[in-house]
Formats: sequence, structure tokens, C-alpha cells
Amino acid sequence: MSVPSSLPGTYAVLLSPIHQEPVQIGRLGILMLSTGVFIYVGSALGPGGIASRCRHHQRISTSPHWHLDYLRPHCEIIGYWIVYGTERREHAWAHALGRLPGVRRPLPGFGSSDCDCPTHLIELNAAPQP
Repeated sequence: MSVPSSLPGTYAVLLSPIHQEPVQIGRLGILMLSTGVFIYVGSALGPGGIASRCRHHQRISTSPHWHLDYLRPHCEIIGYWIVYGTERREHAWAHALGRLPGVRRPLPGFGSSDCDCPTHLIELNAAPQP
């Protein structure tokens, strides 16, 4: 994977579960891992931009801050989708991904506690092909 730019933007992290078991996501609830692929969408509009956020997600956090920090020890990152710019697109992406055929919303409220999106995490049976 190439190193992203430190410009601001919107991103999606593609995650493959390492095992199948329930995972406690902070106070939000329990997420059941399966054999599918998870896609998490977010934005990185502050200092360090996309590069900083991707570096954060690459590390396994010892003191989880975001919902994704609780999930990361149980999943491998298999890719990123990135669009650079100062416009916050994560909500549009979350809604668009939620309308894909066969998509599941495994834990309502994941990554969306600061907005009215149902979730910023979706699950598919397999990784989408470019």
C-alpha cells in the first residue's frame, strides 16, 4: 500500500476479519465478526490529513478513542479508498454504500455518533472489485 498524502479528505478503510467472534465496541455494543469484509468511512480534515488518519488506523491502539480502534485488533486492513479535498463526503459515502446490493449494517451507530447516519460501517460478503 502506498503512503497517502497529508492533504485533507474522505477515506474508506477495507477490513478483513482475522477470526469470527463477537467484539465489544466500547459502549456502543457488540459486533459479530464474520467471513465478510467491512468498509468503514471517515474524514480527515484536520492537521496531518489522510496520511495521519491512515497511520493511526494502521496501529493497534492501547487506549481506543474511535469505534474503529476497538475493531482494528481483530481485522487486517486490506485497502483504502481516498478522495482528497476539504468537503466532508463521509456521510454521502456511508449512505451510498448502505444502498449496495447485499450490504449489511452490522452495528448501528458505528462511527456515526456525531451525525444522523445510521452507521459508517458496512459489511459485504466479499471485497468489491475495482
